[in-house]
Amino acid sequence: MHWLLMEGNDAVGRPEKPIPDPVSPLGRLAVSLRNGRRGAGLSYVQLSERTRSVSPGTLQRAASGTALPKLEVAQAFARACGMDVAEVTRLWHAAYQGSLGGRAASRTNAPEPRPDLVKDLPDLGVALEKLRQAKGAPSFRMMQYRARNAGKELSRSTAYRISRGATPTSTDCLEAFLVACEVPPRERTVWFDAWLRAQRQAVRAHQDADGREEVRQIESVVADTSRGQVSQETAVRMLRKAGFNARERYRQFDAPWTVECMQCAATFRIRLSDVVLVRATCPDCPKLTEHVREAWAEFLTNPSGLLSRQLMRALRAATVLPARLQRDHLDVPVFVADRTTLRTLQSGTWHPALEDALRRHIRRSFILDVLLVHDYDTMPAPRNGHRHRRLAKAAGLVDSPPDTTPAAQEQGQVKSSARNQSASGREAATASRAARTAAGSPGSWKPTSNSGA
Repeated sequence: MHWLLMEGNDAVGRPEKPIPDPVSPLGRLAVSLRNGRRGAGLSYVQLSERTRSVSPGTLQRAASGTALPKLEVAQAFARACGMDVAEVTRLWHAAYQGSLGGRAASRTNAPEPRPDLVKDLPDLGVALEKLRQAKGAPSFRMMQYRARNAGKELSRSTAYRISRGATPTSTDCLEAFLVACEVPPRERTVWFDAWLRAQRQAVRAHQDADGREEVRQIESVVADTSRGQVSQETAVRMLRKAGFNARERYRQFDAPWTVECMQCAATFRIRLSDVVLVRATCPDCPKLTEHVREAWAEFLTNPSGLLSRQLMRALRAATVLPARLQRDHLDVPVFVADRTTLRTLQSGTWHPALEDALRRHIRRSFILDVLLVHDYDTMPAPRNGHRHRRLAKAAGLVDSPPDTTPAAQEQGQVKSSARNQSASGREAATASRAARTAAGSPGSWKPTSNSGA
């Protein structure tokens, strides 16, 4: 039995065959294993006894350089010989990549995915599998080993599910997968951001699904057809009641619908479901009133210098009310507190200057129509007096329908005289407060006429 102790002999007493390609990755692994065994002075039988689970023949094939052994066999070989297990593991990974041939080269040359482009969970699953392929498509067993070496938990089954599109259940699971794909720590942040972004999108999608179900139930309540849907006629009626005109045919209860605001003529898109839930508002109406007031303040500075002092005093004693833009007609109601101011402003010579100021603040085309709002009982009724009354009521100047009884007329004349005295010599803000104070008595202040008529 002396042949077992001969250096360079194998378990059956014959010298080992030379390694076919000692400079290849597989050959370098075999050379390292053979040198480790010889350095330990062990035969394959003795080596097998130390591993307690690997046969001498399997250990000899692992160091033959003709076939890639399992990772566990190479690691057991290294431990039994007292070798650097991490170095043997690195050599085994290199040999594994080399054994893939052209497939490994094509995977390694594949461009890495862009995690910053991930929008949802399916995108994340596709990106993670592309990452694994770009990193050489390591086996799931290898990924488990890499994660475990870094102190992370990643089972082979979890790595398999993620590579097939499943989403990592936590950031720890995602980090373990990235470690298994050998992603450097500085490059992992973008993947964590992608995971959070995909999770938020999934939550929003769930909420949207709940919202669609709620909308469907609401439509079934207000529907006027047997199919539980709102008809075209009912939809238009609901729309007009909310203050909008349809600019296109109605399609669906929760579909965008192009409409026009009846107050300012702005065109935008809303949903009938928002109209029913009283969530549809015109975004331009507050802006229109704000622009008109800005133009009015600029107009009162008399930038052209062409308006007389008497006319400017009358204008500063007046108050501009909320405007209305409809069918390209811009109605600007102006409240006047006394008949003297009314007679001065009825000339209309100041309209072009006001229009120039308005056009500098309102960027859409319009035809200006100035409406003077005054005591209805002391002046002849205008052609569109009812509309004027609505404007005055919306501005808080009229609280009830006009009272044409003699007592009411006398009371209106007395209040008009009192306002003439209180508004004399005051600026526009003081006149506005006086007008609103007098408006507290129902039926006292009423619109009068269109100064452009």
